[in-house]
Amino acid sequence: MPFHALIPSPLGPILLESDEASLLGLYFTDQRDLPRVPGVEAAAAVVSDPTAGFLGGRAIRTLRAVRGRTADQGGTLFPDAAGAAVPSWDELRAETAALHPLLEDTPAGALAVLEQTRRELDEYWRGERKVFEMPLAPRGTAFQQKVWRALLEVPCGETLSYGELAGRAGLGAGHGRAVGTAVGSNPISIIIPCHRILARNGTLNGYGGGLGRKVRLLEIEGFTIRA
Repeated sequence: MPFHALIPSPLGPILLESDEASLLGLYFTDQRDLPRVPGVEAAAAVVSDPTAGFLGGRAIRTLRAVRGRTADQGGTLFPDAAGAAVPSWDELRAETAALHPLLEDTPAGALAVLEQTRRELDEYWRGERKVFEMPLAPRGTAFQQKVWRALLEVPCGETLSYGELAGRAGLGAGHGRAVGTAVGSNPISIIIPCHRILARNGTLNGYGGGLGRKVRLLEIEGFTIRA
């Protein structure tokens, strides 16, 4: 039986899913593939198109991630659609950085996994963690598992193309489309780092949690987003 908890994040609320030993899922609550869980309200707007979004008047999917920060790149989050700055994580976490289990009698083992995930994500948002240590048990086909294991080997600060990821997974170039589908089906966002996978020409392409979030995750990891 899976257990669930909500946590805040600088990129919006996150739903965690675990059993009593491992993390099973991590979803932004406006993702299209969010599990139906009692106690989680449907988002007013769902990320229905993983390639949609604009930044600086340009389609985000056409932008590129370049290693290294610009001189003016700070710690604030990307602007929202109205152009207003999103509050910093330090501002948000002072009031809301807490785990909210959705089942009152969630067992201790599951609580330990959920709390470890919350704590490690908090360290990631603050730039203090590059490698996650909580045990993972994503559910998927043998092919998906192979791709997700390859994703876990892409370190913070690096990116791969879908074709390069296929090679890392021991798959031929002809599996590119299937690899892309497996990447898009990743049930543990951020920690299984599908945001580090780019199109062959280096553009951002798409992201199930919304391309604005992919931008910010890459910026946190030391990249600058450019045309």
